[in-house]
Amino acid sequence: MRTSLLALVLCAALVGIGASPAAAATRVPASGDFTVAVTGPPVVRPLPGDRCLGTAPVQLSFAAGGTLTGQAPGTIRIAVDAPCTVAFTAPPGTYGDVFAFTGTFTGTVDGAPTSATLVYTGVTRPGGSVGGLMALSGDTHGLLGGTATAGVGGTYSGALAA
Repeated sequence: MRTSLLALVLCAALVGIGASPAAAATRVPASGDFTVAVTGPPVVRPLPGDRCLGTAPVQLSFAAGGTLTGQAPGTIRIAVDAPCTVAFTAPPGTYGDVFAFTGTFTGTVDGAPTSATLVYTGVTRPGGSVGGLMALSGDTHGLLGGTATAGVGGTYSGALAA
């Protein structure tokens, strides 16, 4: 619970959740699928407590058929519950972690072209189950819940205002 609350606070602090009253009138329900692709090797550094911090380029892709369609290239920072010697040599989800992705989404929301800063924060449980939040801010605003598999992708749902 504490890590989920931390992820929510981090997400809100990085983006500044909220939409103007005028934008709230155009709020639409949002749902769909996304994939995660690590596009380069991580840069790692040890953290206290035999943990490891990795930073890597990542691209989130939002599939056609969902409310969001497009790409969000960016950077992910992952604090893994394992030493750096093994944290990023094992498959994603082998060890628990907390992460924060920041990127720029370019594509469409409900068919309309848009661009927005996207912050995705979450917790990965050992075994690869991910629970997280995505916040968008820019031409589109909103908060989405996400359920995923580490290193693969998953589904999102929530509401957006364009």
